[in-house]
Amino acid sequence: MLLMALGRLGLADKDADVASAMARGDVQEALRLGLGRLERAGSGDAKDLDPLRQATLGQVLSQALLAAGREEQAEELMQRQLRHYEALPRARMRQWSSMDRGYLFLHMNKPGRAAESFNVVADAEDAPLRLRIEALAGLAKAMLAMGEHRRGTRTLAFASRLAESPDVAPGTRPLLAAIGLELQVCRALRHFDDIAGVEPANETALRESLRSCEQALRDVPAVVARLDFLAALMASSDSTHASAGVEALFDGVRWYRERRMAPMEERARVDAALALLDRGQASTASEILGPLAVDDARQLHHRHAIELRYCASRLHAMNGRHPDALRCYRQHAQLSLARLRFELTRVPYSRFLEQQERADQADADQLRLPPRYRRAYQFILDHLHDRTLSVRRIAAEIDVTERALQMAFRSHLGLTPAELLRKLRMACIRTELQQMAGRDSVLAVATRWGMANRSTLAHNYRQQFGEAPSATASPLAAGDRASVAVAVALATSAAGAAAGAAEPPLAIVLGAGAEHARREIAADGA
Repeated sequence: MLLMALGRLGLADKDADVASAMARGDVQEALRLGLGRLERAGSGDAKDLDPLRQATLGQVLSQALLAAGREEQAEELMQRQLRHYEALPRARMRQWSSMDRGYLFLHMNKPGRAAESFNVVADAEDAPLRLRIEALAGLAKAMLAMGEHRRGTRTLAFASRLAESPDVAPGTRPLLAAIGLELQVCRALRHFDDIAGVEPANETALRESLRSCEQALRDVPAVVARLDFLAALMASSDSTHASAGVEALFDGVRWYRERRMAPMEERARVDAALALLDRGQASTASEILGPLAVDDARQLHHRHAIELRYCASRLHAMNGRHPDALRCYRQHAQLSLARLRFELTRVPYSRFLEQQERADQADADQLRLPPRYRRAYQFILDHLHDRTLSVRRIAAEIDVTERALQMAFRSHLGLTPAELLRKLRMACIRTELQQMAGRDSVLAVATRWGMANRSTLAHNYRQQFGEAPSATASPLAAGDRASVAVAVALATSAAGAAAGAAEPPLAIVLGAGAEHARREIAADGA
């Protein structure tokens, strides 16, 4: 709901009626208005519907169709939209289609695939600012769904920094804050996948933040309803208003049901059940789960299967059925492991996240400098990608002479600013070449990090890492690693066959790389 509210900010003034319906949470009315408009545009009756406006309207309506549980229609609309994207520049076409795929995979609860798709736009500095912010918010949700809490939080913080631009719609920053609070609440409820052992959320502070955010967004009723529900999820079990909190949870579920948003209703039921189980209210949790609580076979294939199996395990344990509780928890663990294996392999490489990682690693070096020169170090980190960055510009940024800057860095770090800049750039280039082997040319990767001279790149790279950048980027290196995996798989498969196994355990050995291994085995004639 919050991502849809963010997307509606991009609608043109002529689609204000659709945006208003979305703001009220009246998805069916928004679809009636918007789909009719797109159909008229397709028949040539709506001459004023330009490609960009049509792309924006189509994307918002695709999200609305997914929210209404009309997945097939959403996919059909996305397919039709591809024809309209062709009227846009090639890079824009790729970005808009990637956003569509990202929303579809997020709806299907495939966060790894969603992260891959959103990252195409999130990592593109030439993408429209509004679209990039929206992609970063989607990427943050996908990251947190995979348990990548630190990276997800950083991604959303980066989106908030971009939203400070005066070119961004006024309601963007409060909505990003609301999305951040939503992610905090969801993380607090899903503590079963927190392997880092973090401190529990401060429920009182979180509820206060939700109320404050609600005041800032009171003109968007759908967002207010969502924030009310999140606040009810955080209600304490020993509160004097505990019964009112439970009623608020049922009200939240009813809100989605009345508006015929079945997928969001399901998610609200799951979130409410997790909150009630933490309060020890097993019977109420079972009641609010409703039809999701009765059919084990359906639960195993549901988009929220991990949470549903966890709820089933807790419910059985509270009712004294410990063998059933253990069976359900085993299924929950298996599903969680499958996600870890298959989804985390799709966590994309992001240049903006790489810069933040470098900044964290550089904290110790930065603190060795006098306070004034730490700003210069941070300026270098923030502008690694800028080809025009020079020692003169860095010195001017902190209002010192070039000589003073050189002496401070050399005496405290043992490196001149130019040497530090070169070292950091080479490290970023190496990481991207390793992560995206064969997907782009070495020079294209280096240019993104401010290094456009081929001979200078080759010399500095070999000096720092002892090999040519082309050796790091070579697909052959990835192929060699795959061949080793294939050899292990063949050996294990042979052992399984010798032991009389019905099917060689190739998928177990290789996990997410099994399909790649099968193709390579077939190509080798094994």
